[in-house]
Amino acid sequence: MMCGRYAISKVVKKTKKIININEGVEDSDNYNAYPTQLLPIIKKDGDILMMTNYHWGLIPKWSEKMSDFRPLNNARLETLMEKRTFSGLIAKQRCVVPADGYYEWRKNDEGKKFPYFIKHEQNEILFFSALYQKNTNLEFSVITTEAKGTILDIHHRMPVILREVEIENYLSSKDPIAFLNSHQNPELVFYEVGRDVNNPSNNFIGLLDPA
Repeated sequence: MMCGRYAISKVVKKTKKIININEGVEDSDNYNAYPTQLLPIIKKDGDILMMTNYHWGLIPKWSEKMSDFRPLNNARLETLMEKRTFSGLIAKQRCVVPADGYYEWRKNDEGKKFPYFIKHEQNEILFFSALYQKNTNLEFSVITTEAKGTILDIHHRMPVILREVEIENYLSSKDPIAFLNSHQNPELVFYEVGRDVNNPSNNFIGLLDPA
């Protein structure tokens, strides 16, 4: 699975210059955001940008009665239009997910996994492209693409990451698939962190410390 954990802190403060309406999002710190949690997203409401909380993990309508269905945390860019779960959402239900960075697990030659934290090289806030739906819950799924450059050393997938100035383009685009396919992710850096992040119940700033 990818992307499965990320960190976001002081999201209200970090987005105050672009957000028009804040619908109940608090300036709390989450250093180990995980699927099923209520997490901040940014979406358009008419001509304004609204920040609100949605659950990470999208449950398609057709699977609601399947007790063993796992929510879809990620949506592959390459197959968005082929999957009925996502093809309708990409047209009108796009959002972005603010993050300080995300975690990924690198597998060594013995098959052991080691966590890494991946962030903007200039420590700028990241915005994952995503889709949302209003289901039984309010839900979102992060769009991923093939990893490029040094990120391939960690994992073969990564989020499609927007810069702040690209948010409006993505949310308003008449051809979002073309926009995302032509998009270039910002330069990222990464480093190994401690295994405390493996436990979703751990949430403290030390999770970001280099191992």
